[in-house]
Amino acid sequence: MALQNQLGVLVMCYILLFLLCLWAWKMKSENLVSEKVLNGNWNLLHIRHIGGILIMTAIPAVFLPVIPENLFHWPGSAGLIQTLTLTIAALILLLLVKNNRHGLVVDESINDKDASFHAFHAILYIVVRSTFLICYEFFFRGCILFSCIDQFGTLAAIIINLVLYALIHSFNGKKEMYGAVPFGLMLCLFTIWYQSVWPAILLHLLLSSSHESIFLFPFLRKKSTSVI
Repeated sequence: MALQNQLGVLVMCYILLFLLCLWAWKMKSENLVSEKVLNGNWNLLHIRHIGGILIMTAIPAVFLPVIPENLFHWPGSAGLIQTLTLTIAALILLLLVKNNRHGLVVDESINDKDASFHAFHAILYIVVRSTFLICYEFFFRGCILFSCIDQFGTLAAIIINLVLYALIHSFNGKKEMYGAVPFGLMLCLFTIWYQSVWPAILLHLLLSSSHESIFLFPFLRKKSTSVI
């Protein structure tokens, strides 16, 4: 009964998160290159992330019967092979991001009078986005993955995790939805191998920061040059 309640709470949280992402997509505020953000309206993007943080942490913390706390401890006993594998995975992600940037054109047309406004929101975005990703892995690779392992077994749990993960990325286009499958698989495997969500958190933060820096840098650079 406790495990069924566990899955029921997680299903409710996932539905709320999905509806939040759907709302942000309909409002054209799903990511940094969405229409409203490019037009200077960062607020809805911030609301999406803060809302997601509450859904993925506050609700599970209050209503989940069991939270596997050991998953959120730093993996202190990682062996050499684990460390080398994680390092290689991080380098591969950086290489993929670099290749994906090839030929990418970024709009840097920001008025000087708006530089401080955009710089403030860019910095706020970095803080809120990083917090969101930590909660994201806590929810997907921590709560959902291991609750499903207890109920359905490891293989089925990974498949369920990948399906849910890909669906939540569908609002960012087919390319990102398909790319979420191998990336999500890698995060699941590292989480199970390490018995900790921290490798998944670090890899996700690395991927996000390296990919989004090209879009954030014009906002921050314009601010620094206008001050000088």
